[in-house]
Amino acid sequence: MATCLTADCLSKIFSYFDADPHSLHSFLLVNRHWCINAVPILWRRTFYVTAHGHFTSKSRCRLISTYLSCLTSDSLNLDDSVSITSHKSGRRASSSIITKNTSPSTHQISPTFDYASFLRGFDYFQVYHAIGNWYAYQSSEKKKTIKFIEIVGIDDDKCKILLTTKELIKYILSRSPAIDYLALDAEATVPSEFISIGKFQDHTNCLAYVRKFVCRGNSNKLDLYKTFAKIATNVENITIYGIGNDDSQAEGLSSFIRKQRNLSKFVLWDGTKEQLPNVIKALSVNCGKLKYLEFRYCDFENLRPLELLTDACSELTTLKFIQCGEISSYVIPSSSFSDLNVLDLQGTHFPADTLETLFSRANIDLRSINIEANSLRYPRMIEKLASYCPYLTKICVRLSKDGMSQLNSLFRSCTRLETIIVQGQLPDRLYTFTQDYNDNLLIDLREVIPTSLKKLVVKTDCAFTASAVDAFLRGCRANLNRLEFTSYGNVWQHLNVIKKYARRHKLKIKQEIAGNYGELLMREMGQVVVEFVEFE
Repeated sequence: MATCLTADCLSKIFSYFDADPHSLHSFLLVNRHWCINAVPILWRRTFYVTAHGHFTSKSRCRLISTYLSCLTSDSLNLDDSVSITSHKSGRRASSSIITKNTSPSTHQISPTFDYASFLRGFDYFQVYHAIGNWYAYQSSEKKKTIKFIEIVGIDDDKCKILLTTKELIKYILSRSPAIDYLALDAEATVPSEFISIGKFQDHTNCLAYVRKFVCRGNSNKLDLYKTFAKIATNVENITIYGIGNDDSQAEGLSSFIRKQRNLSKFVLWDGTKEQLPNVIKALSVNCGKLKYLEFRYCDFENLRPLELLTDACSELTTLKFIQCGEISSYVIPSSSFSDLNVLDLQGTHFPADTLETLFSRANIDLRSINIEANSLRYPRMIEKLASYCPYLTKICVRLSKDGMSQLNSLFRSCTRLETIIVQGQLPDRLYTFTQDYNDNLLIDLREVIPTSLKKLVVKTDCAFTASAVDAFLRGCRANLNRLEFTSYGNVWQHLNVIKKYARRHKLKIKQEIAGNYGELLMREMGQVVVEFVEFE
């Protein structure tokens, strides 16, 4: 019956295997009908699959050879620096780069499919890396046939790789009807002409379909921003690693953002306090459409981003300020962030009243949170979180042992918790004077720990004896699949306790890591990490 399926049915089925090239390759061998419908899926994300899968550099070399075999001087309007063509030598097809005035000595061989027309997305760096693999496998004679324009400060081999990358990307853009994912690198070591999409003449029509855009690097990106503001207006996901070095580039990015009709996710790394106001104002144009907003290593000195983003965040579900330091803020309006599911403030500090307002606005919608909750800066913050957000399923918190007692309130209120990660300063060498207190902190949790909890990590200034861990696990009602903590005493005694727990609950230990700290006066302290799985 499978051989009678229509092309639409086969394409739909094969699309579920777009990240499984080995299965797709086996589909090619069934019959011609399957082959024709599997090839477009197999070649849709080739550079991503070969970069993240278990592929050797030789496999990437063969991938590039296949793409280059599609190029002829008639199919692509090449510049005067380099021309790529394919030729047959003996019985095996190979690829080479020759000068425009040189003709191949043997007749050209046509590939079975127009593989470039199937590609729907690529990362510039992955293409460049794959071509570097291909170049490394070429003979010295073939390398010498590549004629190129020398670039000051770049060696000849890198020039050839860059030129080949540029020509292949130009060819892909001319053949693919739609590119929905594009990642570019604007690094100082790569001249801007090699990533300047605007200079690819009439080969940018397919970029009107870009839905996810990533731009990395700190060199000049103004040309990229201006180009994409003109040709791509339906981008849904933008990630920028460094806006650029001057205000004009911030204005260029802002213009690009304003042009987007359906922007739902925006991620920015390394924005400066001078650049961020323009970007935030541009985001406000996308009123009600933005769902995911993330800032990493951005400087918000004297800015109040929560107030500025009120209009853009009416339906925001994910908000992240990671390693952004101190951020001043007034209490946010009552209409903001009511749909928030994920709040990540790792390495970022808002005023306590602002955090409490965020919790109260998000209320039962908030499911995952990562915050700083030390007792000096944020007294009783965990208890406030527990009272406002009872449906939490994941919490990662920086907390010292002085605030550990708040976990009782958290566990009693948040009965759906699946993951809790407590991080902070590790125990010091005077630990023996408070051992009973710390053991009791763990033992007291056994009665209130929710049955839904799967992952428990305590990596702060609390270490526990084997007897305390045993008492906790015997009274624990949750079926844990991962446990991490700092041990006090012989780590092997702790492992024996955990193995008994696994046998009682019919679990198999998938991973175990145990070892003492190396410092002489801390030799009785160690780290224990255990992961469980159920027996099959």
